[in-house]
Amino acid sequence: MSLSRSAISIASLALASCLILASPDGRSALAGKPAAASAAPDLTGVVLAPFDKAHTFAQLRQDAKAAGPSTLLVLTLAPDGVTAIDLSALSGLYGADAFDVIQRFDAAALDALVRQPQRARRYFLSSLLGVGPRGLAHVAAGTNYPAHGEETGVDGAFLFPKLSQAGGPRMTVAAAPGVLLDYEVEVCARFDRELRSMADFDAARKGMFLCGDFTDRATLVRNIDLRNITSGDGFADAKSGPDRFPTGPFLVVPRDWKAFLAEVTIATHVDGQPRQQARAVDMIKDLPTIVRETLQEAGTRTWSYRGGRIPMVERAAIGTESAVLTGTGDGVVFREPGAAVMKEVMTAPGRAAQLAVIERYLAGEAAKRIYLQPGNRVRHSSNYLGWIEAAVVAAPAAGR
Repeated sequence: MSLSRSAISIASLALASCLILASPDGRSALAGKPAAASAAPDLTGVVLAPFDKAHTFAQLRQDAKAAGPSTLLVLTLAPDGVTAIDLSALSGLYGADAFDVIQRFDAAALDALVRQPQRARRYFLSSLLGVGPRGLAHVAAGTNYPAHGEETGVDGAFLFPKLSQAGGPRMTVAAAPGVLLDYEVEVCARFDRELRSMADFDAARKGMFLCGDFTDRATLVRNIDLRNITSGDGFADAKSGPDRFPTGPFLVVPRDWKAFLAEVTIATHVDGQPRQQARAVDMIKDLPTIVRETLQEAGTRTWSYRGGRIPMVERAAIGTESAVLTGTGDGVVFREPGAAVMKEVMTAPGRAAQLAVIERYLAGEAAKRIYLQPGNRVRHSSNYLGWIEAAVVAAPAAGR
């Protein structure tokens, strides 16, 4: 798939059948569908990154006549809102890509604005948009935390494509009959320029944000390559779709990205109960390794997606409309199938017999009702990257 700003890949066009035309903000009307109005978000453990470590940005649409959202420099965070300086008003530039506005201000100019709190206004948290990029095609790292690899029975980190429109910090995700819906919280990254080399990576402003990665484990189990799980086959099918990629409200640009990530934590709660807790510093493949391997594999590797094959990138570039998902920690619902199931699958005489075993296993997993169900509420959070609240709803009946 193309990860550049200018090209649209065949894989992305295939996905368009399940996405509605983009909104004026460049985001799909389905992707990240806002959840129903609720109380103020739970900000437990969430703070702004200190100014000596990073600048924090947010976006909101406050002028219907503007070409896009306003991009804000966030100064303070409180339970009901933020105080922030409107960079779009200062620069005269409104647009869906926050980096288009941020690039008008270097670090010194931003530091000067931080020292002018009289310029700030207060904005409700409920008005903040997601800060994910506008494209459909993203690079994701699987089992990139040792503990998650251990719990799922996968030895080693690997990369795969994810095709999803970025949603926002308050959204719904649909659970349909037969879907084994699982959650993952991740640190995501995006860049202020197209990356064609590691020199581009080094020069780029790097924006970190919180993201979620919802997965249909039933689709994954049906499509995964059991003889080579780290091929990544099946993952694009299981993790792509219009409501699988929520993003938080803060785009954080660190002064020193390595030092910053060493302090970042991420967590998941389901219905208030803790499920995941991880430190970004524990990832196996760090951010430059993911970028380097993506560029190296451009045009040389393909992944299965809905019965066909797609490349990670059509040309050696990670564009500004794409994100890098760096992986999740342990605590997801999915566990490696038992040895007896694996043996039965691997020794089955032919694919039809294998699928019969797999379907029996999936039916048993569905009967346990341990995966996300309509009515569940998922909260992803990070100490510096903000929060995401996702309400699980029943998928509309077929034909409606």
